[in-house]
Amino acid sequence: MDEAECIKQVIGKGLPENSTLQATMEDGKPYVLPPWRVNDIILLAIETLSDVNYYDDDFDYKKMIREQGIKLKKFSSFTPENLEEFRKVSLSRWEEGVCVIFPNPGTGEQCRMIAYNEKHNSIECMQIVFHEFAHIKLHHTQQSINGEVEATCFALAMTMFLLLEKLFHVGKTVVNAAGKSFLVQTIRDTIKQKEAI
Repeated sequence: MDEAECIKQVIGKGLPENSTLQATMEDGKPYVLPPWRVNDIILLAIETLSDVNYYDDDFDYKKMIREQGIKLKKFSSFTPENLEEFRKVSLSRWEEGVCVIFPNPGTGEQCRMIAYNEKHNSIECMQIVFHEFAHIKLHHTQQSINGEVEATCFALAMTMFLLLEKLFHVGKTVVNAAGKSFLVQTIRDTIKQKEAI
């Protein structure tokens, strides 16, 4: 069964009723990730990037995602009707991107696709793609406030690491001087360090 047939099998199923995006905090306060979870997500971001040598001059984040077996498509590659159907089954409720995970009915293999609105500048497109990529990396299974906040945190961390690298070559400098494991371990140690009283 080809990709188009697999997609047809998924479209129309929608997500369960209980997976709608709702802020239901009983005390009326906005949802906020606990600091330990933010730290976990920052570490996942640097580990993800370090595993693929993000500090190399020819690093391409879209290639990194494609090499993990994830289809990456622009919104313009879909008809408006198909794009709307994908939004109905997306793990994300963000209107700028779509993340869909579904089994191939013919092989049973997991198919993963990210689609993004390419009408933004390059940094905004990168943030959108990383937000959707986060749903896959963080193993989200349904739409939720928590999932959206985690995905935004991951996208911010990934984007900042890449911007700092592009502008200041921080990762390359550290890796050349002390090695890749030093880069990741130093960030991990710093994040886990207790505050001095």
